[in-house]
Amino acid sequence: MANKFLFELGTEEIPAWMIGPAMDQLEHSIEGVFRENDLDWTQLFAYSTPRRMSVVVEGLPQKRPDRFEVVSGPPKAVAFDESGQPTKAAEGFARKLGVNLGELEIEETGKGQYLSLRRQIEGEAVLDILKEALPGVIKSISWPKNMYWRESRFRFIRPLRWYVSLLNDEVIPFEFEGVKADRFTRGHRSLGHSEVAVKHVDDYVDLLRTEFVLVDPLERRLRINEGVRKASGGLTLVQDEGLLSTVVHLNEYPTVLRGEFDESYLDIPEEILTTVMRHHQKYFSLLDQNARLAPVFLTVLNTDKDSTGNIRQGHEKVLQARLEDASFFWVTDQKKSLEERVELLNQVLFQEQLGSYRDKTERLSKICSSLSDDLNLIVAARLCKADLTTEMVRELPELQGIMGGLYARNEGHGEAVWKAIYEHYQPIAFDDEVPATKTGVLLSIADRIDTIVGCFGIGIIPTGSSDPFALRRQAQGLVSILKQHRVAVPLGKLVEIAQDTLNSGQPNEKATAEVRAFLERRVRFLLQKDGVPYDIVNAVFANGIETVHDAFDRAEALQAMRGQPDFEALATAYKRIKNILTKQEIDSEGPKPELLAEEEELELYSAYEQLHPKVLEGIEKGDYLGALRAMAGIRGVVDRFFDKVLVMAEEAEIRNNRLSLLNGVSNVFLLIADISEIVQEGDQNG
Repeated sequence: MANKFLFELGTEEIPAWMIGPAMDQLEHSIEGVFRENDLDWTQLFAYSTPRRMSVVVEGLPQKRPDRFEVVSGPPKAVAFDESGQPTKAAEGFARKLGVNLGELEIEETGKGQYLSLRRQIEGEAVLDILKEALPGVIKSISWPKNMYWRESRFRFIRPLRWYVSLLNDEVIPFEFEGVKADRFTRGHRSLGHSEVAVKHVDDYVDLLRTEFVLVDPLERRLRINEGVRKASGGLTLVQDEGLLSTVVHLNEYPTVLRGEFDESYLDIPEEILTTVMRHHQKYFSLLDQNARLAPVFLTVLNTDKDSTGNIRQGHEKVLQARLEDASFFWVTDQKKSLEERVELLNQVLFQEQLGSYRDKTERLSKICSSLSDDLNLIVAARLCKADLTTEMVRELPELQGIMGGLYARNEGHGEAVWKAIYEHYQPIAFDDEVPATKTGVLLSIADRIDTIVGCFGIGIIPTGSSDPFALRRQAQGLVSILKQHRVAVPLGKLVEIAQDTLNSGQPNEKATAEVRAFLERRVRFLLQKDGVPYDIVNAVFANGIETVHDAFDRAEALQAMRGQPDFEALATAYKRIKNILTKQEIDSEGPKPELLAEEEELELYSAYEQLHPKVLEGIEKGDYLGALRAMAGIRGVVDRFFDKVLVMAEEAEIRNNRLSLLNGVSNVFLLIADISEIVQEGDQNG
């Protein structure tokens, strides 16, 4: 009979952003228990609210399948004497296992023949397996931050309050950290009961719904979306998937409430208003028919209604106070210009060894000067961090850069300057948009490469989960910008510019190599995220890369050629060329035509002479697909060469010349990629 299993872990409220990763770990750990014990299941449902994480599993068997084990004893030579009679060693082994000698048999092992017992082990009951495993499941969940509240010093994100552990209608008994598993869950903190019995696993979701707990995050999301639709009143919601995900995990019984604020606050830039509402209050913003911000907000309550209107009034008062502060900061900050604030950056520390933000802006100005002679870019580099000294950014750090751009625009700086400042922190998250303007692109590149090179130079390098300056995110953003805007500056050159600026021309070769490798790993990651197979990535990187967009162009061309018969055959031939050339000394002057005698090697030399300029022309034009097609065109010539010509001829001069010819062909191929890295159908390593 198939069984249903419920495990609910009850806690105090867990921070919303931690719930998703923790649920992934809980699912993985539960599934690990099943796999380790050879238990099949049909479906696993994962549920969570701020106060609980739970799984419901269907289709579990009654017990683990029976299995056999082999217990090895003494070697055959020790277990039996010369006449084949059992020795005391054999008798002792049988006695130890509680069996007759006749039940033992000889097993062939990697070490020889041994006296052994093959016995059947009856599978344990699923209830017993889970009873032993569930404490370990709880321990397996790790958190970015932890606390402890008992003498055992067990650390968890929040105090553990209850466990519901059922197999169908039967409690799976266990105790962990002073809390005993039972069938009692808890309803909504204010609308439900403090103790509710789950009689059967089938009752769980519906029972909690009657207790004003929507345990399925998808159900809460749908309820919020429907509430937003009804409360919008013809206005358009400012889409915010991150905020929606947050409020889903903040509430057990979400209800959408509409509030309003005074229209006079619309004189404040929209970026400020939406940030105040989103980051401080978790409010959604709405747009009117003209796509302008409306003096309306939507909030999600963890309750069923606001019958008196007191909750709405409370939220409106809190928001008014926030907006009043923002309005004050907006006016007050502009009493001092960004230029005046530049000197104040001397008191704002960037990093102890790398100096203040004033020092950083000086480095940015130098990097930008190396990238472009646009004076607007240099002005933007000088002013881009000045908003760190403003009250608005101190109160709302999420607005750094944005506020600098808005203040610069109000001061009369041209679009090239204020937009560069406004955009230079973009992208922040992985899927964010990159800067749109040329000056914004270059300033963002300069800012990121300065941070990365500076940190690597003083030994601040990401390790495991430790990345205090978010260098991985900085590098990923840098690579995305370089790719999307097809920036022509090679990665190595960028690193050198930042290194020279940081060290006044004194090279730090170790740091330069480390940064280059770090950035190339980010390029690899982005290629694979875009669906480029690992072997294509390896082929592109085998001979190094220059610009980021160039790496993507090469990968795209290789993918387009993959599977075409001539190219696949050529890749196979190229692997043969590469194998022959390995550990051979090659004449650096290239092949000598006068030493070519065989028809097929003359044909290959002629093809090589024609191919080389075509490939160089393709590279210059960025036509990698055309260059690869030209390569594929010599497939037949290469095949005939290997069919008819003995490369490793006895005469040294002839042998070396043929090796030099193959090396020349190989070098032409490497101008695009190392196609020997491409795994073909039938390859053992594919």
